[in-house]
Amino acid sequence: MQFDSYIYALFLPLVFAGYWILRNKLMWQNLFLLVASYIFYGWWDWRFLALILITSTTTFFTGLVIKNDHSLRSKTWLSLNLIINLGILGTFKYFNFFKDTFSDILKLFGANPDFITINILLPVGISFYTLQAISYSFDVYNGKAKPTRNVIAFFVYIAFFPQLVAGPIERARNLLPQFLKKKSFDYYNAVIGMRQILWGLVKKLVIADNLAGYVDNILYHPSVMNATSIFMAAIIFAFQIYSDFSGYSDIAIGSARLFNIKLLPNFNYPFFSRSMKELWQRWHISLMTWFREYLYFPLGGSRCGKLRTCLNIMIVFAISGLWHGADWTFVIWGAVNGLMLLPFVFLKKHKYSNHARFRDIPKCVLTFMIFALIFLSFRSPNISHLQECINTLIHGSYLAIPMGISAFYYIVPFVIVEWIGRKQEFPIMTLKMPTILRWAIYWGLLFLLAFYSARADIQYIYFQF
Repeated sequence: MQFDSYIYALFLPLVFAGYWILRNKLMWQNLFLLVASYIFYGWWDWRFLALILITSTTTFFTGLVIKNDHSLRSKTWLSLNLIINLGILGTFKYFNFFKDTFSDILKLFGANPDFITINILLPVGISFYTLQAISYSFDVYNGKAKPTRNVIAFFVYIAFFPQLVAGPIERARNLLPQFLKKKSFDYYNAVIGMRQILWGLVKKLVIADNLAGYVDNILYHPSVMNATSIFMAAIIFAFQIYSDFSGYSDIAIGSARLFNIKLLPNFNYPFFSRSMKELWQRWHISLMTWFREYLYFPLGGSRCGKLRTCLNIMIVFAISGLWHGADWTFVIWGAVNGLMLLPFVFLKKHKYSNHARFRDIPKCVLTFMIFALIFLSFRSPNISHLQECINTLIHGSYLAIPMGISAFYYIVPFVIVEWIGRKQEFPIMTLKMPTILRWAIYWGLLFLLAFYSARADIQYIYFQF
């Protein structure tokens, strides 16, 4: 079930009504949310509900037996749970990737392997809820979270439908306690949630989906394009994936607000960053903070000297790239982004103000251009396609008129609105103005959705991860 589908437009109000009808009955509210979440996920393929049940069950019972004593017994149970969950993720997401890589290595030595071809379907959202389950186990093991005996609340924590498929990736210490205490309806929070859902739909349907066509046309055969067109495609794709994924996050966070549940922010106006380091503090925040806490810090973080810090950064970003997709193009994307951060290990720390100002625009533009060009690796379906893009950028003409200029019809107004609203969680979060003007904005955004939404049914990009 996609957020921008008619079925979700029916599903969400029904769940909202049923949830608050059961107010003051916490167990029934959680059970209702659990059933609704399983219906939401099962709408794609009900068979994959078994995987969520396995992850939820093993993680719940592991949490009950793990103690905050780092004993051999606790380490054994923690390791067992990691093996089960990472085993499921590895099988469904990386089996073919590792098989093909191993086959290519054997061919280098003259072997001609003939592996049985197995086409494994990737369950939507598996990367997200697996990381969420793993974080719970580690938090209990390290004493950062108390194990819960409320099985229904825990199952909802893993499967909560707004953030089940593509995050934000929640920590147990933030989300789980919200399912363990009674909540009262908050009208103002619900209004904010509806505004955020509306803004997320505009980002997805009006901005991202319309930009998708430009990117597809230019990058279909990059070898026959001029360099300016490939450069333009990189810019457009950066805005497409940002609008697509942050639009999903807005709808997820806004939907949760209707139930008076607060999810972590996932984006903080990343394209107004003044350096690559700042950009990665503002981009996919829930994932990067997850890797920082559960991978970077255990590796030693920045406590073991500058060279070791550089190695730790490269490991984290290479794994982050592989997490995004089972292809070497994603590993390259992660590794190059990691390389861009290494100079900051040796530079004197500089603190920027919270929000970019007009005088920072040149830095923001330069940072964005670097980030967008690196994204060509993310967008390329394979290494040969990426090579074609790079060859065109190096040897192609920069004097020709680029394709896709009309995409700025969508990009420029979007950037202006985001710049004006950059001090808020999302641009239309607080509309302190006369009622008639506020409703004019609502109707204006609804007009955009009605008349400027892309006609094609385009799946959210991060559903493939």
